[in-house]
Amino acid sequence: MAERIFVMPDLGEGLVEGEIVSWLVREGQRVELNEPLVEIETAKATVEVPSPFAGVVVRLHATGGGTVAVGAPLVTFSDTAETAPEESASLDPAATSTATAGPPRNRDEPVVPGRSVVAKATPPVRKLAASLGVDLSGLTGSGPGGRILAEDVARAAGARAGAPAPPRTGLARILTAQAAIPSVTTFRTVDCSALEAFRKGVASSPFPVVLAALARVAEAHPAITASWSPDGVQARTNIDVGFAVDTVRGLVVPVVRDVPSWNLIELTAELRRLAHVARDGHLQPADLAGATIAITNMGSYGSEAGTPLLSPGTSVTVGLGVIAPRALVVDGEVRPRPACTLSLTFDHRVLDGAAAGAALTALVALLQSADGLRDLAG
Repeated sequence: MAERIFVMPDLGEGLVEGEIVSWLVREGQRVELNEPLVEIETAKATVEVPSPFAGVVVRLHATGGGTVAVGAPLVTFSDTAETAPEESASLDPAATSTATAGPPRNRDEPVVPGRSVVAKATPPVRKLAASLGVDLSGLTGSGPGGRILAEDVARAAGARAGAPAPPRTGLARILTAQAAIPSVTTFRTVDCSALEAFRKGVASSPFPVVLAALARVAEAHPAITASWSPDGVQARTNIDVGFAVDTVRGLVVPVVRDVPSWNLIELTAELRRLAHVARDGHLQPADLAGATIAITNMGSYGSEAGTPLLSPGTSVTVGLGVIAPRALVVDGEVRPRPACTLSLTFDHRVLDGAAAGAALTALVALLQSADGLRDLAG
């Protein structure tokens, strides 16, 4: 009987493991190509993984709640076409019982997954619980949807108030990448009078407008979407913008594809959709990969300015500070104007200060131009 082993796939940049939330199949069951196999939770999202093969499930290599490393065996399949689920008598009944609920199904019946109920907690929180000897099954989570947070584990362990929180995996990945990059940040003040008038006229928040403007600038300044590789600078023509979203799982950066193809209304809706999915923890790996440039809205927390970190795979991240009244010099006179600070962090291996400065200057000019902003509406 020929067998094939499906290993734990890489479910996102920098992720090394995932946790089995629930199996959607059982040993002895025949599955078709792309039939859902298992729900896996990573530090970023819960992902439903489809079957890469058609065949019979011979062995499930992990139980509900177990952690599986990327590249480790996940499911063993038999590709013997004649083998039916009810004919798999050679399977170890004890092993089968750990992953199934009820007797093997008749092939004509709908699949009723044998789900393992596990506590809702991210892998970092589970590791913290293990280190403190806390049984998660006895905890009631205080997070969204009953998710168990680090604070819940610390309270259960009787830890002191200053006990360290679990690592925020997305941020840790970005920090690791940042350490190896010669990055530089430059800043510009923007008179937001035209931006405020425009965005109020189209009933939009500033962020989608700035993101759309960044994509427009990237078309004219392709150096800001290039990337670094061991072979040198790689040019990229696609403008796929990653934007930072803070969630209970930590920082994630979902990606809007081909931003210039969206009008402003469509872009705003897509940003809201991706942010909602991110906070629900249901982003798919494809939603998180492949950004060619990134943006973060520091103004949402009232910050005037900051130094953005580079998202892995990108060479430029733009930071939008809070828009607030400032005293600006206009035509030689000091006047109160709505204004903000834009910051641009860039990888100095990919572009120099002149190229970065030119792109930031173009972005500022576009955001201060009533005609240019109207052209963004699409």
